[in-house]
Amino acid sequence: MISKTYATRNALMAAASSVVLLGAGQAMAQTAATDAAAPASAQEPSSVEEVIVTGFRASLQSSLSAKKNSNLIIESVTAEDMGKFPDQNIAESLQRLPGVQIDRENGQGTRVRIRGLDQNVTVLNNDIFVSGMELFRLGEGKINQTNSLEGIPSELIGGVDVYKSPDASLLEGGLGGIINLKTRNARSLRDDITIAGDLRGNKAGETDWNPTGSLVLGYKFSDRFAVLGTVSYDKTELHTDVLGGENRGGWAFNDRPVVGGGTLDVWSPEYRYATYRDQERKRLGASLNLDFALTDSLQLTGDWFHSDLKIKTSEASIKFPFANENATYAAGASVDSNGVLQSGTVTANSAEGTSYLQDSQAKTDNFQVALNWDNGGRLTGSVRAAYSTADYESASANNDVRYTQYTVRNGTAAGLTPNATAPATFTYSYANGDNPKFTPANAAQFTTPSSVFAKSHWVFGEDTQIDNTSIRGDLKWRPEFGETGDLVISAGVRYAERKIDSEFWQLLADYSGKGELNGRTYGQDWTPYGYFQDGAIGFKSCGLPAGTPGRPNCGQTATDDGRFGASPALITPYQTAASNPERFETLTVGGITALFQNRSQMENPVAWLSNLYSSTPFKKFADPIQSFRIKERTTTGYGMVDLGGSDDRYHVNAGVRVVRTELTIDSSGTPTSPWYWGTDSWNGVIGNPDAIKTTREYTDVLPSASAVFDVNDSDKVRVSAARVVSRQDLFQLGQGSAFNFTRSSTPGPNLNRFLYTNGSGGNPDLDPYRASQFDIAYERYFGRSGIVSGAFFYKSVDSFIQTDTVPRTVADGSVEGATLGVYTAPVNGDGGSIKGVELAAQYAFDNGFGFNANYTFSDSETSKSNDYDDNLPIPGVAKHAFNLQGFYEGHGFEARVSYAWRDKSYQGDFSFGSGADRHSLGTWERAYGQLDAQVGYQVTPAIKVVLEGINLTEEPTGRYLQWENLPFRYATADRRIVLGARFKLGM
Repeated sequence: MISKTYATRNALMAAASSVVLLGAGQAMAQTAATDAAAPASAQEPSSVEEVIVTGFRASLQSSLSAKKNSNLIIESVTAEDMGKFPDQNIAESLQRLPGVQIDRENGQGTRVRIRGLDQNVTVLNNDIFVSGMELFRLGEGKINQTNSLEGIPSELIGGVDVYKSPDASLLEGGLGGIINLKTRNARSLRDDITIAGDLRGNKAGETDWNPTGSLVLGYKFSDRFAVLGTVSYDKTELHTDVLGGENRGGWAFNDRPVVGGGTLDVWSPEYRYATYRDQERKRLGASLNLDFALTDSLQLTGDWFHSDLKIKTSEASIKFPFANENATYAAGASVDSNGVLQSGTVTANSAEGTSYLQDSQAKTDNFQVALNWDNGGRLTGSVRAAYSTADYESASANNDVRYTQYTVRNGTAAGLTPNATAPATFTYSYANGDNPKFTPANAAQFTTPSSVFAKSHWVFGEDTQIDNTSIRGDLKWRPEFGETGDLVISAGVRYAERKIDSEFWQLLADYSGKGELNGRTYGQDWTPYGYFQDGAIGFKSCGLPAGTPGRPNCGQTATDDGRFGASPALITPYQTAASNPERFETLTVGGITALFQNRSQMENPVAWLSNLYSSTPFKKFADPIQSFRIKERTTTGYGMVDLGGSDDRYHVNAGVRVVRTELTIDSSGTPTSPWYWGTDSWNGVIGNPDAIKTTREYTDVLPSASAVFDVNDSDKVRVSAARVVSRQDLFQLGQGSAFNFTRSSTPGPNLNRFLYTNGSGGNPDLDPYRASQFDIAYERYFGRSGIVSGAFFYKSVDSFIQTDTVPRTVADGSVEGATLGVYTAPVNGDGGSIKGVELAAQYAFDNGFGFNANYTFSDSETSKSNDYDDNLPIPGVAKHAFNLQGFYEGHGFEARVSYAWRDKSYQGDFSFGSGADRHSLGTWERAYGQLDAQVGYQVTPAIKVVLEGINLTEEPTGRYLQWENLPFRYATADRRIVLGARFKLGM
């Protein structure tokens, strides 16, 4: 166990943070011990000596002390280091550590990668933890933030340990490593009464200033009982401009049509989306620690950790068709030798804009209680129970507007064109680059009110709950016969359950009041409900046999039922920006000024759609294919031995952890003869799903061994070997099939009909990630804050979960009844290996200046191949990464500049097409570097002011498809400014 007790004369100076920048309700943290979460390691290394913190230099000393005294290979962030002002999330804080990189989304740090791997486990006090971000999924594509740390209020955390090598007592689940969040210990408060807090304002780009603050209260009733509580609030607003090429999977390459005849082989996305994204986040956090010494040998602690995170995402996008809407290239397009379009002009049958709003909320509570017994004898023990719960709700609204002519139903064969002033086609020029440029031939068509028609409307959402429970017991025995070698024998057992219940729903309109018949009454597979509110869709009843009572007159013929022709109007009213200007807002997206559905009107998605079609009732229907329930039970036992004490120049640990896992997955499938709550399979949800129950059992045996040798008082050598396992993503295990459909604008028999384009789903047969690993490290310590170190690591991974994209034919509204598209799902892939080196150095000079720096080299390889590369790297592993930080501290003033850089990294394959036009290309995350800076001044011993700049150079993020000049995704990130002050009072 690593015991840390830290005190401070100047709590706010520690707020200058440290190499790992882990922000908190800080002043309080700097007076509190962070030993509540130490693992049940059998042999306790010597505790870290109490350090009087006088600034950033002392923070580095504390971090080094924790690292030096650990018996495992770790990077430890103590409470002093959490003074970065502010840390918007814990991921941002950890990116400075050797061997640690982070992913980013919307300009914020999300996943943490340990030695390139994101299959890590995050725990609280070495036990189960739920942050709420496990559940967050954005859009119909369900972009998830699994393992994201951005939802955790860092103000509530007392410290973080990143374990790169485990022992048998640590919770399993980390392929790359374990991220252990540690709460504060109330009885370690220096003063009987402590009040601390901070108040800050944050601003990103052109957004307004938003408040952030925290308050910490601690009270020691006696030396035996103390209480510590924290509350925090922060609001952030972010704006991001995004280019998307992955929104639809219908890319094509071969024989793209050229104006005037002929074809061109060129990589062509179904659409490229230029998106204007705003996101607002409000987070309320709270924590409570009760620390009670019942007797001299019996200690009871309790922790509550709460987070209420609300995220509102609103987007406006313009879709540029390249392989849909009868898109045709002009002659003279510039295409390089790889088939990548450099510049050219494209004409298509449609131009559309999309407004999207998602309102989501995740409420999480983590409860822990621990009883520790140590009477100074040879036997000690502990019992710990934990319960975590998370509730996630989201509702999303979508609207498409058409800038080219759009025909809707009005009871005539010709139909009605509400925006008849719009042009019939859309022509634009394309110029390649990291963020390509689009220039329309007729910019006025996007802003002429009578040309802008509100086309399609739909609403969906999900309700998900996670419940985790665990109980564990641990014993340590120091036998008399092992006193000479400081022998300690440890053993423990643990039982845990994880449950997830996820329901996806669609908001369906009831058309029965408008005369739509119930097809079930007439032996059909449909009912009078609909998901897409689109004026092009006519009565499904048009297709009933002649003579059916109530069948509408749709001008039926022997080959056309008239549903998409002369059907009477079903979905009304029809509105343009001229007939209802209040519905629209003007934005500049991708350099084009255009009218969009006003996103502020969509903030309550259900109410928005219900009000638009007030004469039509709406009802939520669960989608059983996308909904699921999972229960996971694990029974664990471990045993281990330790040799070597604090007075020895060595420490050896060896043990084994055995984990028995039982999985039950309840999902749904499509029966042989399905029927639908909806007029079509693509326009509703299935009404008679087949229940599918999948049960699995497996056992993992996880041996581990490590040794630490003190070569002398300054030099250490560490060696470690272990078998590790990481659990599957529960959403990947449980999620059913989700399909996307697009209305065709291509002349021919399927004109106006809704066709399948792409889909995705889960896989209940996924196996856990399993690997064997080896580490060796050398560390030289000098002075009180100096270190140079080097480490070599190797992992052999049995199997990675990879994403496969295959052709799939799905029922839709086409004349043929089904269309061939692509379908993406996770599968058990081949294994691979990763090996690398970590180098680090740190020193603080006597004149107040100092630095720390680290570099990581990671070389990975798998047996996976695509059309252009063999033996591809492990997804997410960057070959090179480094961090640099320089600082000054003196005379009450401090300044710090930090830079983190990460090389490009392979992210998996993107596959599409079928037959001769089927392709598989690699997706690569571009290299990324970020520059941050902070200055602060200690106004009084109790008050400090700080100014901070994050991402000062406004670096964007991006991905490319196989070749660096074939952009796949691009996202801007604003500079963020934080200004504030903090205080601390102790009595």
